[in-house]
Amino acid sequence: MKEKADILLAGGTVITVDEQRRIYRDGALAMRGNEIVAVGKRADLVARYEAKHTRDCRNKLIMPGFVNSHLHFYHTMHRGLAPEGLGGWLWSNFVHGKVATILTAEDEIIGGLIVLLETIKSGTTTILEAGSYNPAAVIEGISRIGIRGLMGRRSFDQAILGHSMLLEDTDTCLRENEKFLKTYRDGYNGGLLKACVDVVGLGRCTNRLYLESKKMADDYDTTLNLHLAAMTEEVTDTRMKTGYRPVENLYRIGALGRNVCLVHMVQVTDREIRMLKETQTNVIHCPSTALKLNYELSSKGRFPEMVEHGVNVGIGSDASDCSNYADMIRTMYLAAVLPKDYRNDAGISCAEQAIEMATINGAKAIGMDKQIGSLEAGKNADIILINMRRPEWYPNFSEVQNLVYSASGDAVETVYIDGRLVMDYRRVLTVDEDEVMDRCAVLGEQVLARSGLQVPGKWPIL
Repeated sequence: MKEKADILLAGGTVITVDEQRRIYRDGALAMRGNEIVAVGKRADLVARYEAKHTRDCRNKLIMPGFVNSHLHFYHTMHRGLAPEGLGGWLWSNFVHGKVATILTAEDEIIGGLIVLLETIKSGTTTILEAGSYNPAAVIEGISRIGIRGLMGRRSFDQAILGHSMLLEDTDTCLRENEKFLKTYRDGYNGGLLKACVDVVGLGRCTNRLYLESKKMADDYDTTLNLHLAAMTEEVTDTRMKTGYRPVENLYRIGALGRNVCLVHMVQVTDREIRMLKETQTNVIHCPSTALKLNYELSSKGRFPEMVEHGVNVGIGSDASDCSNYADMIRTMYLAAVLPKDYRNDAGISCAEQAIEMATINGAKAIGMDKQIGSLEAGKNADIILINMRRPEWYPNFSEVQNLVYSASGDAVETVYIDGRLVMDYRRVLTVDEDEVMDRCAVLGEQVLARSGLQVPGKWPIL
């Protein structure tokens, strides 16, 4: 008697990212409910399982859904409004001073749905969101799209270099963050979206907020997520206030750990890397933002050294107005190729490493590596199918190299999240794409009018 399965994906190339990093050509994967029950060669699984539905996956790449470990919702409504020449602090002060302060809860929800459409359509199945101003409304408003992930409330209690917009006192930050955690600790939409602790970081948080937020994340068994060590100005300001560099300061006060995600992390020394390794703290690399906002990645980036020392490094696309895209395949490309150039060593990074950053490393960073991040029996069925019957995939000697160096997110054809078919043949099935885009266009015009900004650019718009 054959074992029962709901879905059998048969005949494609399976990149498992399992412990042995096995790749099966003419492979297959069996699903039952929301769980993967088997992965292997097609002939073996066809002989073993009787499936309600068998999908022909010839010329398809079957792999774990991407984990986008740093994503913003509200920034979507800023996309294209900041002058391109603003880097670092000038950019942040501009978008938060001119636009973030005038956004409504609906702006955040629709902006979130827009960027989630973009992420799902390019293969992301799990996100770590960087903090919303209206978190309760947003988690409930965006959950219907069916994404998995963590999100929190945006908070900070210290001004730096003119950035005081939306600042709150420490007690308010802690009280409101815990209120969100209590309400959504068990998740929303069947537990797919859960609460985490978000603080801004970047020198905008007092040591008390950092330390109490870490304790809160520990108490609620969730992730503490913050930006850190992105720019030289932040390092200088932190040293002036505390006497230490950003990572050193968090290490000194006891705010690092395996449930902490530090985003950007361009301005980091070898000594700080050892602190990250010792505390098992996670690093999230956002190469597209580092390049666009001039974080000095090419001269200061230490990501190869972090990987060499055993620090867990995930990757994220960041926001729609500083990275400007949410395609994780494009992000993998940058994570793979940039170290080759800035270390003048073509062998210092590789495509396999970039895929790990986008899958199992991201899952580990948010404490979900036992559930997702690889294709293995017993894990949740977060699976993507990528169409390899496209010119950029030929000749297809190496699916791994073609994925990272040749492909883009629009090759993603089908997405399963928790066993549910969320996108098929490039069409998201959980929300009306046109309705969301039309509403975003209307809200965008209202945001532009309220802000009083002119669309920037060097060429006249007639």
